[in-house]
Amino acid sequence: MRIKLTVEYDGTNFSGWQVQPKLRTIQDELEKAITSLTGENARVTASGRTDAGVHAFGQVAHFDCAKDLGAKFVSGLNFYLPPDVRVVAAERVSDDFHSRFCAKNKTYAYIMYESNIDSAVLRNRAVRVPKLNVAAMDRAARIFLGKHDFAAFRSTGSDTATTVRTITDISVRRKDGLIIFTVTADGFLYNMVRKMAAALIDVGRRKCDEDAIASLLDKEAVFAPVAPPQGLYLIKVEYK
Repeated sequence: MRIKLTVEYDGTNFSGWQVQPKLRTIQDELEKAITSLTGENARVTASGRTDAGVHAFGQVAHFDCAKDLGAKFVSGLNFYLPPDVRVVAAERVSDDFHSRFCAKNKTYAYIMYESNIDSAVLRNRAVRVPKLNVAAMDRAARIFLGKHDFAAFRSTGSDTATTVRTITDISVRRKDGLIIFTVTADGFLYNMVRKMAAALIDVGRRKCDEDAIASLLDKEAVFAPVAPPQGLYLIKVEYK
């Protein structure tokens, strides 16, 4: 049977999602917990691989298992998992469900705080920035809306067949003393959100404007800067 998990994690002390030799990863911790709980060796597949330092509130993954523990998957896996990874939901799904290929939309948030010094509390949870023009950032973000070729906002290493993506919702807002860039799309390229965040930070610092953002879309351009990972959160994954 196939089990769908919704997982949250603090990515600070992980080398990303994917299993890597001699490195601590979220996938490895989940697979070890499944083996401890069920006695079975299972491969866990995520909706997408997050990088080192990136966090998640709503990562979705699936694995195949002979035992149906129902709701006990949540408490059982959390018993074996370290405190910086939590399973928040588990459910049996059809055998053709795939956490990556069945995804309809994903939502990410990139969180920043304005300060002249690093915050002891936020240093691994958000990215320190100078004073920003948030209204200009929000206007520039709207340039990304719709269907575009985001090749300029992709880092090398992506294995996708196309660089065209459709963004359905996007905003940059102040909330509770933070600046939060939120974006929903039908998919994201490798480092796409972090590159978009870096471009919008440049707008907020008045280093470029909306026209500069528009000039990078639907072209064989390259935008080099990548914003730091600790500000990035996978918020949720929606399915068809």
